[in-house]
Amino acid sequence: MGRVGLLSGRGVLVTGSGGPVAESVVDQLLGSGARVAVTDALAQAPNPTPALGSRRLVLPCGPDNPAEQSAVVETLLERFGRLDHLVNLVPTSPEAGSLMECDPSALRDIVQRHLATPLAWIQRGYWRWMAAHGGSVVNVVTGVVGNGMQDAALAGLIQLTEWLAAELAPDVDLYMVVPGTMLDSAAYQGGVAQALSDLLADRGRLGPGPVFVLTDASIRPVNVA
Repeated sequence: MGRVGLLSGRGVLVTGSGGPVAESVVDQLLGSGARVAVTDALAQAPNPTPALGSRRLVLPCGPDNPAEQSAVVETLLERFGRLDHLVNLVPTSPEAGSLMECDPSALRDIVQRHLATPLAWIQRGYWRWMAAHGGSVVNVVTGVVGNGMQDAALAGLIQLTEWLAAELAPDVDLYMVVPGTMLDSAAYQGGVAQALSDLLADRGRLGPGPVFVLTDASIRPVNVA
């Protein structure tokens, strides 16, 4: 659970999917005092979680639906009045595979999820709120990667994060969190939520980034050039 008040009153949008990692991230943000909106392809209407009052919203949004993405941002601003942080959860799957044996249409789907969709959310959040008020974006890989197609797409997301970090500085911070190569899924799940909270709460404390690798001991910036 996060330190109470660390993100008190801030508006956070969490997009994508990530199973247990997503649950840990949302719990950490709520425990730190943030107001959190979560996208859900199965939701029918904006739905506050009763036990948390109006601090957690579940908002309907189909995959890669521009109209619904815009509606999510508008509903968040209507309910929370601000969008301080955007967290894009980038899902992974454990299957390994050779690029030379992959189905190119499957690769297009992965590139869409790992690269185009996070960029679309960043654009909407930036132009609707962060361009005028500042904020931060964190792209979070939700699992240990071991798939040639996913590795290729995530390499593109790393480059995108680095490019946008330079383009949007100093008003908007861009980060990316990835698992270390020796970290198993359970350990990553246990540490990534706290690492994310630290990035959002303590601007610049962990180093310049923008890409951070989570190991079994710490989170640290890495030079991936």
